[in-house]
Amino acid sequence: MMRTLRQLRTLVAKDLRLEARTRQTVGLVVVMAILIVTVLGLGLGPQQLASGFAAPAVLWVAYLFAGVLCFEKTMACERHDGALAALLLAPVDRGVIYFAKLISNLILIAAIAIVVTPVALVLFGFDLSAAPGAFVVTVGVSMIGFAAIGTLFSAAVNSTGVRGGPLAMVIFPISLPLVLASTHMLIKCFRDGEPITQTALAILIAFALIYLVVSWLVFEMILAPGSE
Repeated sequence: MMRTLRQLRTLVAKDLRLEARTRQTVGLVVVMAILIVTVLGLGLGPQQLASGFAAPAVLWVAYLFAGVLCFEKTMACERHDGALAALLLAPVDRGVIYFAKLISNLILIAAIAIVVTPVALVLFGFDLSAAPGAFVVTVGVSMIGFAAIGTLFSAAVNSTGVRGGPLAMVIFPISLPLVLASTHMLIKCFRDGEPITQTALAILIAFALIYLVVSWLVFEMILAPGSE
C-alpha cells in the first residue's frame, strides 16, 4: 500500500511540476473559460442575468470545455520522447497511472473553477451564500465523474494519434447525465429554495462511482504498451 501511494504521489507531482514549469494549461484554459462565461452571459441578455439562475448551466459549459483541454494537455505531455511507453515499462500498475492522471486532472480543474466561478457569480448576480456547501458538494461529485471518463478517453484518443475534437465529441455525450443532474439540483436548490435531498445526491454519487470504476477497469485495456 505504501509503495502504491508513493508511486501515485510521484506521478501526480511529475504532472504538476510540468504544468508549473510551462504554465500553459491553466493560463490558457482560465482565459478561455472566462471568455465562455462572459460571451454566454452577454448572449443570454439582461433578463437571464437578473434572474441569476442561468449561472449553473453556463458554469458547466465552461467546466466542460476547460476539462477537455486539461485532459488533452495532461496526456499530451506523455507523447514526447516515448515517455508513455517508458512509463508503461516501469514497475507501476496501470491502475496507479490512471488514478495519478485523474488526480492531476482534478487538481487542474479545481484550480480553474476557483478562478472562473467567482466571475460567473458576479456577472450573473448569483447568490452562492444561500447554500455554498450544496454547490461545492454537487459540483465536486460531478467533476469526479467527469474527470474519470475524461482521463479514460484522453488516453484512448492519445493511443489512436487523433487530437482535439474527437475527445470532446466522446466525453460530452457521456457526461451529459452528470451535467443535467447537477444543474437541475443546483437550480432547484437556489431558485426554489429546496434543499438537495439525500436521494438526489445518492444518484449523483452513483453516476460518478460508475464512471470511476468502469474507467479504471477499462483503462488497462485501452492503454496499450505500444501507445505513443
